[in-house]
Amino acid sequence: MSTQTLSFELAAVAVLACLVIGAVLLGVGSLLPATAPRARPLWPVFATECAIVAGALLPFALGSPWLDALLGLLAVRIAYEALCVAGLRWPGATATQRMRLAVEVAVFPGFPVLLFVMVAREPENSGLVLVSFLLVETYDSYALLGGKLFGRRPAFPRLSPRKTVEGLVAGAVMLGLTAALAGPLVVDWSIGASLSAAILIAVTAIAGDLAGSRLKRASSVKDYPQVLPRQGGLLDITDAWLIAAPALVWLAGLW
Repeated sequence: MSTQTLSFELAAVAVLACLVIGAVLLGVGSLLPATAPRARPLWPVFATECAIVAGALLPFALGSPWLDALLGLLAVRIAYEALCVAGLRWPGATATQRMRLAVEVAVFPGFPVLLFVMVAREPENSGLVLVSFLLVETYDSYALLGGKLFGRRPAFPRLSPRKTVEGLVAGAVMLGLTAALAGPLVVDWSIGASLSAAILIAVTAIAGDLAGSRLKRASSVKDYPQVLPRQGGLLDITDAWLIAAPALVWLAGLW
């Protein structure tokens, strides 16, 4: 068994283990009287999250040429969603406004999608890409859970009203713990390097999410064209991952 295959398998196990931990925590929250009314409605969201995890793992498990084909479909679908939303502002816009809109879409999601595809199709990066997925989903999931249970103060009222300071703090804490545990086990990083990766993931995940939200808010829509219930479009699902995965591969390259 090659190092890369082992790395992929360990990353996949770590992703699945985090799902189990999330299910346990959500189950505990559903049983406690103080948190049950807010935790129990999250089970359908958790089920959708399981579908997203399966969709992320499958292409890397299949390998080339399936991986290349699915990455191509990912890029096409994201381009379609972004152009659908941005196109709402096209009619009646001046030439300058249209140029600005084209640059906006090229910066996000255009450039991140290009980087993501280039990074993800290289076999030696599959483990890191999955680790970035694990960390992004850990951050997003626990930020959502923390926001639902404890959220009071909006973190970004205009761009992303549902994000709360309390939720982001909860997500950051769980992300740091996950990285400290998974980093040495999955990619043989020290705890310090793993926490550095967690900080990078948190920053890029927020940046990707806000970039995706900005495009929607500017066009006065809530979600991109839907692919999954309760999750919105593919760009809603992957906006943070598109930036986080290339960033993590870059950081690993520095090490």
